[in-house]
Amino acid sequence: MIVLTAALVSGVPNADYDSRSNDNDNEYTVESHGQGWVETADGREPANNEPKDRYARTDAVTCGTLGEDLDSLSGIVTAPGACPEGTDVVEITTPCEDGEYALDALWVQRVRENGTYDEAEQLTEDECISPADIARQARREFKSMKIQAPKATVQGNPPMVVNVHYPAYTTAAPQDRTVTLLGVPVVLRAEPTEYAWDFDDPYSSTGSTLTTTSPGRPWHEGDATPDESWVGHTYSQLGTPGENAGTAVDDKGNVYRDGVTVSLTTTWQGRFRVQGTSDWTDIPGSISTTSTTGPTTVTEARTRLVCEDLEGNDVC
Repeated sequence: MIVLTAALVSGVPNADYDSRSNDNDNEYTVESHGQGWVETADGREPANNEPKDRYARTDAVTCGTLGEDLDSLSGIVTAPGACPEGTDVVEITTPCEDGEYALDALWVQRVRENGTYDEAEQLTEDECISPADIARQARREFKSMKIQAPKATVQGNPPMVVNVHYPAYTTAAPQDRTVTLLGVPVVLRAEPTEYAWDFDDPYSSTGSTLTTTSPGRPWHEGDATPDESWVGHTYSQLGTPGENAGTAVDDKGNVYRDGVTVSLTTTWQGRFRVQGTSDWTDIPGSISTTSTTGPTTVTEARTRLVCEDLEGNDVC
């Protein structure tokens, strides 16, 4: 018979797990399922209390008899003491080549109709997995990775004025997530690689969009005046009041557009590395996020004659 000698996959007793077989890859993935937790007057409780099949990946030894409940074995983390005194302990392991990783066998305890559990049943053997196996799982995990959209900024106090180049920039930075793939701890990284700006400017001859690999930078006191070499945009003209949506004229004759909103689509490339190593492997495909600025107003700078200089002196 087989005795489990490691903790449950979750590391905590009474965790609910589901194992789904992928026919294309001929492999099992152990995943959490159910409806999580809810806050009640008595504290934090499972949202769904119905018993479910229990799954675990663990080493095994030959000896003794398999316990009725995996939870009772969750504290056994080494072979010594797992078997009765005087019984030889033989670990069941699969030798792996250099560069491969050992994946423990998958076990299940099926839930009976009365809520109790069958004896543990072994679904898969111990096996050796290659970096290619991990890469396949990393692609799947990356597709569901939640990436926080970076802040997008167009520098300039409202109202913005036509024929001024306004710098645009973002605070995008790599984002990491640590996961366990096929029993191996892996660091997933999403790196920003491309920035597509839409400046909500349908009337300017320069166009409304800009795609770049640079996140841009803000202007600081003492810098040269921002020009077209900076990531940013120049609103060169406005629409015609009464004809073009969003364009109007105020009681002083100033033409303006309000509700101008800039959006940024950031493209993220995935990479992964096995925890404890330094080599990163690219993940095919990409993920995009969208950020927007608050609405602002763009107006024209009008010239007119006045009888006062900048110091308030009468010059007429």
